[in-house]
Amino acid sequence: MPALLSVLGLGSPRNHQSSHYLDNNTNPDILAEKLDTMGSANITKAQMIALSILDTHKQLKKLPTYQPGEEINRLLGNLVHTCVQIHPPSVIQQILDFPGLQQTLPSLRTICSEAEACLETHWAERALALADQGHETVLKALQIDFPYFQNYIDLARLELSAIRAALPPNNTAPLKKITFIGSGPLPLTSWCLLDEIRKTAGQNDTIPIICNVDMSSTAIDLSSQVNSALGPWVKGMEFLCGEAGSPAISLEDSDVVYVAALVGMSQKDKEEIFLKVVRTMRPGALLVVRSAWGLRTCLYPEVNVTTERLLGVLECCAVVHPFTDVVNSVVVARVRG
Repeated sequence: MPALLSVLGLGSPRNHQSSHYLDNNTNPDILAEKLDTMGSANITKAQMIALSILDTHKQLKKLPTYQPGEEINRLLGNLVHTCVQIHPPSVIQQILDFPGLQQTLPSLRTICSEAEACLETHWAERALALADQGHETVLKALQIDFPYFQNYIDLARLELSAIRAALPPNNTAPLKKITFIGSGPLPLTSWCLLDEIRKTAGQNDTIPIICNVDMSSTAIDLSSQVNSALGPWVKGMEFLCGEAGSPAISLEDSDVVYVAALVGMSQKDKEEIFLKVVRTMRPGALLVVRSAWGLRTCLYPEVNVTTERLLGVLECCAVVHPFTDVVNSVVVARVRG
């Protein structure tokens, strides 16, 4: 299937033969296997992309582990590249409507989630292994070698702009505390967000504390150790182990609360978590959540904060969809009084 990625722009309109093969009742695995017999001349661009996504899912399911390695890096790299490409809305809809794709997405997202967790743990441990060489060496290793470091910088800039735009126009009070729920073993968002705030702050501006929260004690222990190894670049971090929305995690003093993309894997799950979190936040504080649009929904679920229950407690301020290599969309909502 990798050969598909080099010819995605060469598909021709669906004809009678391709319709025969791409019947709605056909198993998607069988569709992928029939690709070679169909030939690229008989497959539309949308069908080719859909088949490549299905085939990648099939190959990922065969892997014995999702730890970083040559094969999984290649598969996920191709998948991400495919999903961040920009297409007309009609093409995106054809891909998402392809037989079997919607049924595959929960499994594909779960695999991506598990692989992302493995990637973060791997790089946190790799960073710690360099700790005795000094914080500059640890930081450079992440900046240069971590494959998605620039994406985190770009996403942090995007999110910070959306947060600032959502603040009341007459609000002059600086942000004092930002809490990130689901920070994981490698809290790159928190680090990049803090760095961006410092770069754009005035000489006398207050720099907020960023509190990283995760229900995994292993993740908190690992991330706090890496944080120490990074030295002055990440000064101003706190780490707490706890569950989102639990009484043990106070959010009343947080101006902004993030909920990570991997917290909850469905709209229903996320809605329940948001409701729990918002109950412990103060009115006027901002909730920042990550969503997805277009083909990026193959990697992360789209999040809707305008459901009837959520509108009772949240006022949606902004939804920002990137058209760059950044995967996640940004949703900013204000807690109602």
